[in-house]
Amino acid sequence: MRGRVIKTPSDLLSLNMLYITGEGSFSLTAAAMTVTKGVKISKIGVYDRIRNSGQWLRWMGEALCKTQGAMLEKPNFLEDKDIIIPDGTAEAVKGGKKIDYRLHYALDLFNFNCRHMELTTDKEGEKLSRYEIRETDIYVADRGYCTMTGLEHVRKANGNYVVRYKAKAFKLYDAAGNVVNVLEQLRGLQALESRDFNAYYRLATGETQPIRVVAMRKDEEAIAGSQRKMEQTKKKKQKNPPPKETLEMNEYVILVTSLGYTNNQILEVYRARWQIEMVFWRLKSLFGYGEVPSKRSDTVKAWFYGKLFLAALCESILKQGSFPPGPDTSFAGTQLVE
Repeated sequence: MRGRVIKTPSDLLSLNMLYITGEGSFSLTAAAMTVTKGVKISKIGVYDRIRNSGQWLRWMGEALCKTQGAMLEKPNFLEDKDIIIPDGTAEAVKGGKKIDYRLHYALDLFNFNCRHMELTTDKEGEKLSRYEIRETDIYVADRGYCTMTGLEHVRKANGNYVVRYKAKAFKLYDAAGNVVNVLEQLRGLQALESRDFNAYYRLATGETQPIRVVAMRKDEEAIAGSQRKMEQTKKKKQKNPPPKETLEMNEYVILVTSLGYTNNQILEVYRARWQIEMVFWRLKSLFGYGEVPSKRSDTVKAWFYGKLFLAALCESILKQGSFPPGPDTSFAGTQLVE
């Protein structure tokens, strides 16, 4: 078969799929294109096309998700806001046992866009101050991002946040300057009942800033699941049993926020983060998403969006009944538990 350069969308898609399923090797991808498509291309040629494919893969993945109903529907109360989900994944070089690098990303949830992506050493932790904040942004994040520095970074940029509260991160105070006992505020809540209260956090300068706490008591099944998870962590890391207060704190979903939405709306915003967590758990476990082969932002984004597209494509095939029926594998429907 006479060789040819890549001229069609089909060839470009084949190139990207071979790249993300072939360990991210430009040389192997070039060889595979010759064997499977009769396309003779150098590894430099592969690199040039991969690094320019990110937004194209994003566009196709978004369209496929919309067609298959896998995109989350934006609630009306968020019409003028962008929900940004920051997260990070720590990975080792293939075959290694220690963590070598960390991939940080911030997803614009309803626009299917990766606002920020950065590959660092494992020494770089997760922090909100890593990201550029816009006034329309609501950053929705887990406990690891619950620091006064991070919240101040968002506040000073006139953005907003919904962050899982980490009790040891900083103390909360009432208007009189007394330390607030969070658990005392929440005891008495029934399963799935929510409560909110206003408080303050105190900066190193002595200045205080207002903050709102929104909490919901988990149901008994979710509480039992949290306890099992802590027990497994204790055994795996050979830790001492967690204090009673820590066990009790895990009976609630406790969020801190700068928003004035209703309790249910705040919890709904945070629930969206768990749906994204499920997507990336599937990507990492099924398609090796975490094995990022490059440190260049353009090729990392192509890898990232290629994995998203592949997940959406597999979801589409499953929904069309091309494979034997199995359990529901949709992205939606995750519970607000941890």
